[in-house]
Amino acid sequence: MNIKEIRQIPSGELVTLLARIPFFKELRLRDEDQLQLLLTYSCLVELAPGETIMRRGQKGTWLYFLVKGKLLVYRDEPSPTDEINVITPGELFGDLAQLGDHERKATVAASPDRSALLFACDFKAFGALDNLSQVHLNTKLLFYRTVVHSVRWRLEVLRMEQPQHPLVSDLLKMPVYSGARDSADELRALHQQARSLADILERWNREDGKIDEFFVANTAAAS
Repeated sequence: MNIKEIRQIPSGELVTLLARIPFFKELRLRDEDQLQLLLTYSCLVELAPGETIMRRGQKGTWLYFLVKGKLLVYRDEPSPTDEINVITPGELFGDLAQLGDHERKATVAASPDRSALLFACDFKAFGALDNLSQVHLNTKLLFYRTVVHSVRWRLEVLRMEQPQHPLVSDLLKMPVYSGARDSADELRALHQQARSLADILERWNREDGKIDEFFVANTAAAS
């Protein structure tokens, strides 16, 4: 594993890199100061083929965005018979563990036949949900919209694969926020929505025997 500090990356290369990550691309357009703040909590991670980025049972505060390559998700140890999911470029992972403050529920490693490039950001930078002294409201709103979109996309994939699954009704019943946009109320609603969607994911995949980093258990324990 090769870890590069952001300051080691040439500015032109960094701009190209951030353009591949929707959250950071949008943040760069909205608030350069907030972007620079989060970059101080970030790094670039290069994985050799087959190298592991996280293991089941570990705890961690890092969020990851896959930039290049392919990651494989295993229930326990890297093995063709234990593979339960695939992460492709553009995907965010490690996010749901932060909602519940839980151990990683799976092992994630680079594909055995190719290296991988990840952008990592320490979630500690965000602080408590209602603490806006460092990461501001608009930045947190952008982040949690990204998380909700990501989790919902995972659920939509499952719904397309299993349209008759009993949890489809739970997904369709999810309330839509109708209050003031760009407000603290919307932030709390997004946070709750992410937790609720994660709970549906966990239950869906528990029934299918797939408990992994994407599907973090017991999100109700989140603060």
